[in-house]
Amino acid sequence: MKKFLLPIYFILFLTSCFSGVNINKEESTLKEIPLKYASHLKIFQVQDHYIVKIRNPWDTTKTLHTYFIITDKNFKEDTVKKSDNEYTIIKTPVEKALIFTSLHAGLIKNLGAKNSISSLCDVEYILDKELQEDIKSGKIKDLGSSMTPDVEKIIVENPQIIMLSPYQNSGGFPMLAKTKIPIIECADYMENSPLAQAEWIKFYGLLFGKKDFADSIFSSVEENYLNLKKLAENSNKKAKLLPNSLIGAVWYMPAKKSTAAKFYLDAGFEYPFDYLEGFGTVPLNFETVLSKAYDCDIWLVKYNREKDYDTESFSKENPNYNKFKAFKEKNVYFCNLSYVPYYDEIPFQPDLLLKELIKIANPEILKDYQLRYFKKLK
Repeated sequence: MKKFLLPIYFILFLTSCFSGVNINKEESTLKEIPLKYASHLKIFQVQDHYIVKIRNPWDTTKTLHTYFIITDKNFKEDTVKKSDNEYTIIKTPVEKALIFTSLHAGLIKNLGAKNSISSLCDVEYILDKELQEDIKSGKIKDLGSSMTPDVEKIIVENPQIIMLSPYQNSGGFPMLAKTKIPIIECADYMENSPLAQAEWIKFYGLLFGKKDFADSIFSSVEENYLNLKKLAENSNKKAKLLPNSLIGAVWYMPAKKSTAAKFYLDAGFEYPFDYLEGFGTVPLNFETVLSKAYDCDIWLVKYNREKDYDTESFSKENPNYNKFKAFKEKNVYFCNLSYVPYYDEIPFQPDLLLKELIKIANPEILKDYQLRYFKKLK
């Protein structure tokens, strides 16, 4: 009797293992992994694998990309039930990745997967010293500009994935399509709150076999951010803030639904441009900015130049800057992006910037904290 039953059990076992995976089921029938903040990202679990759907930020009625993330190297792709819907299969953990941005290179390093970075674009913008050393030694290959990547070198390098930031009307990256290498569209920057962008670390953790670690990093960031926000809410002091500066004849001001504006408000600033509609920035002329912000207490300026600004060099940029109260009282704070890793760290560690902004808005709250990104005008 036992000899008769064994083949039946074996057949049932094989059937359960290789019955196929349908990644095109209705979302309501899938086990969704809840996300608290991200609006352009959805993650579903199917057996031991994951489906990741990225919503098109420029047309939210459509899906930008669907990924089927396989966690078992022995998994056979032909067991996936196909339909007319397009998807990209990614076998994980990824061990060889081409990264287009210093932001995502730094993130992967922080996830403990630095050895998975085989090549980079725009290496001149890499500020991380360890990554710089790997580039110099040839451990990480330089594959040119992110705008005009060297396709022939990419084909030779043959990474498992290409991580890049998509943009509106990109046309599907026709140059890179020739390589037939899966493209990870990192649309995290299109989220509209600090924690929403940071939550994308959960997706990237799946790619590199760091799910639990990525989840723990985000939980820590979230806790720190919310605690800092409460700290700022308990302060009665509201410093009036002016961000950015003229670029040519235009002053790009964050709109009220932008990530930047949310940072300012969460830090306890009074933001005089929170009436501007939209999720990005709004171009304003100098006169409009002056009329609203001439009496601002604090002025934050980010720039990229070889030498740091001082009072004289900044006023030479535009003599009308001295009409602002913050300039007259030397309450201008500068961040030189040529050497400060502001954009490399902030998107996935927004608690670091919030702490910085709270210190600037109200120095009495965080007395022992030393500024990391900004320097006060001298």
